[in-house]
Parts: sequence; C-alpha cells; structure tokens
Amino acid sequence: MPAREGLREVLCTLGNGYMGTRGAAPESYTSRIHYPGTYIAGVYNKVSTHIAGRLIYNEDFVNCPNWLPLTFKIEDGDWIWPFSGKILSYHQELDMRKGLLLREMRIQDKQGRVTLVKTQRIVHMGDPHRAAIRYVIKPENYRGRLTIRSGLDGTVQNRGVARYRQLNSRHLRARSAGSFGKNGIYLLTRTSQSRIELAAAAKILIFSGGRKLRAKSKIAV
Repeated sequence: MPAREGLREVLCTLGNGYMGTRGAAPESYTSRIHYPGTYIAGVYNKVSTHIAGRLIYNEDFVNCPNWLPLTFKIEDGDWIWPFSGKILSYHQELDMRKGLLLREMRIQDKQGRVTLVKTQRIVHMGDPHRAAIRYVIKPENYRGRLTIRSGLDGTVQNRGVARYRQLNSRHLRARSAGSFGKNGIYLLTRTSQSRIELAAAAKILIFSGGRKLRAKSKIAV
C-alpha cells in the first residue's frame, strides 16, 4: 500500500555504523510516497529561513547524495517506477543475517508488456564507504530494446518530516561532477554552512546473456 511505503523504507534501512540508506526503491524519487535518503555519521548543517518576519535557523542531519537512482524503459516507453504501471506482484524482504535487502516485482506497462525485476542491495560492513545494487530485468512476454538509466543525485533535500517542510531544507551545494575510467561517474558536493565535502563515485556494469555491455550513467546536481 502506498500509504505505508514510508514506514517500509524506514524498516528496510541498510546501514553499517557509518552510512545508512533508507529502503526506497531505486526507481523512486522524492514524493508524498517515497523519500530516498542516505545519511553519514557526523554530517550536519545549519541553514536559515525567513518566517513571519523572523530569521529561523535549523540544523539537520543532512540527507546526502542519493546513490540509488536506477531504472529502465522498454523501447520508447516511459521510465519504469513502482507505480508507473500495473503491479502484478511485489515482495520485499530484509535478510538481517546476510545484510541484504531483497525485492521481486512483476510489473505490466500500458502496452501489456510484463517484466520481472529482482534487486539485491547491500551496504558493506567491511568497507564502510561501499554499497551496491544487483538489478535483474527479465522480459516475460515481449522482445525489444531496453534502456537503463542510473546516476548520482545531488539535488536531494531534507524533506522527510512534514511539519518542517516550510523550512529551508537544501543543505548541499554542487562542486563538480564528471566521469572516470570506463562507465564511472563522480559527484562532489559540500554542505553550505558546515562546509563538509562529500565525494560520491559509482560504476555500472551491464550483462546480457553472460556478455558485458557498454553503459552510460547520469548525474543530477
């Protein structure tokens, strides 16, 4: 149920004591249903807001750049997100012993094409700076071209608490972004007041039938 998605995202948070990421779907974006959030120990920032003629200061535990964005589209169709089509089945599981967030979703688009999507997510315990998603796409009743989109999102804000949404919630400022190596991207941001620099890097590997394919990624700043 969409009304309980926020609770599920909290309960399915993965963390390692240094970094924690809410259990938001990788295809999702901030909305009344979803709230992607990644938080890093010690990253706080203070901003001000003019309210009723007064300057109000609020200090937040900063929502850091979102490393989750990952979705796909079939041919020239719409980008897939959990509620963009008809959900035929949906199962999400948190394996606390292995530290895995598992999801299996069958979705049908407007053209009747059915796709099975399986994901596995980790936030590494041995290397506190590392996290990963395994994303499997299986067409069930069609053949065609799939386009996959991934990225790093530095436009995130602290928008999770409704009563604070009238306050300034933008804590990050973009410093630089670009690519490196083969299929690697990076994003450098800095908090506006505490001036903490946050460097994120990601690499996508795509396989089809056991063969590695070329890939391109995008960054939102």
